[in-house]
Amino acid sequence: MSARKLFSHSPQPLYLQAAALFRSHIQNRTWKPGQQIPPLESLTQTYGISRATVRQALGMLEEDGLIRRSRGSGTFVNAALPETPTLLIPKTWAETVELSNQLGTVALVESSADSPLPDTLGMPCAARRDGRFQYLRRVHTAQAGPFCYSEVFIDSGLFRKHRARMQKSTVAPVLDQYYGARISEARQVLNVIEAGQESAESLGIPVSSPVAEIRRYACIDGRVVYYARLEFPFRKVRMEFDLLSDR
Repeated sequence: MSARKLFSHSPQPLYLQAAALFRSHIQNRTWKPGQQIPPLESLTQTYGISRATVRQALGMLEEDGLIRRSRGSGTFVNAALPETPTLLIPKTWAETVELSNQLGTVALVESSADSPLPDTLGMPCAARRDGRFQYLRRVHTAQAGPFCYSEVFIDSGLFRKHRARMQKSTVAPVLDQYYGARISEARQVLNVIEAGQESAESLGIPVSSPVAEIRRYACIDGRVVYYARLEFPFRKVRMEFDLLSDR
């Protein structure tokens, strides 16, 4: 399938699609470190996109430190390519707590403590979902900057009891410290979605960029006490599996 047809089947803005394609050329060494990439006119003809779109895409790569543009000389892949810091997506409750302990927290919104859970959690949940919840919207940061945009619902009684800790840190480590032995169920699901306006602005990425969305809940005594929806920039996360773990 031609690049032109690939572009036509995606809902993302053309410059984001082009940037992703050009970035892949660098990652798979089609465009090698130190090599001059094809000129603007060649890229517009090859991919059937406008000069403005190509410039926008190359601008993103330049901001990422992947290329350098020299007036009169052309555009070159940087000889030393930066490494994108990544975080390991957790697969267990223990890994969730470990990752949460690595992140700082910046509050965006703290609602009244009288919110119900969303109508759908985005995954099967047979546990009781009654009670009232504190709603929090935050950005979590790592050494390399914003790494996670989150919407959190935490049981209002638990939040009141641990307000000082939960306002300054992620919720999972607090639950684990005080209630770990009582957590009867904890599940999560991962989807790949496009960043909306608020999450994109919070994470410093373009709207419609791919993000890893995690939906997660935890129960105490068969009732949901914690539910979170989190978005991670897709290029900044990774997953690892032991494919022989069931042997």
